[in-house]
Amino acid sequence: MRHVTICMTLAVSAMLAASSAPASAQRYIYETQYCVRAFDGATDCSYYTLQQCLTAVSATGGDCAINPRYSGEPPQRRKPRNYR
Repeated sequence: MRHVTICMTLAVSAMLAASSAPASAQRYIYETQYCVRAFDGATDCSYYTLQQCLTAVSATGGDCAINPRYSGEPPQRRKPRNYR
């Protein structure tokens, strides 16, 4: 019974890992303009505005920096739908 539980857990984990979309995650890095640099050397480049970055830094510490991978293009915003 224990063997079946372990196999089921591994199967579910494999399905979840396979369903992720790494291409969209890579593109996301190039769309954001600011990074948080933590004191331990970690970086988090997921902030579109300086205000978002500064808010994150105020909670965790570190500093904000320009994303070196930023492509210079603003993030794509969806147009509002016209419901009629």
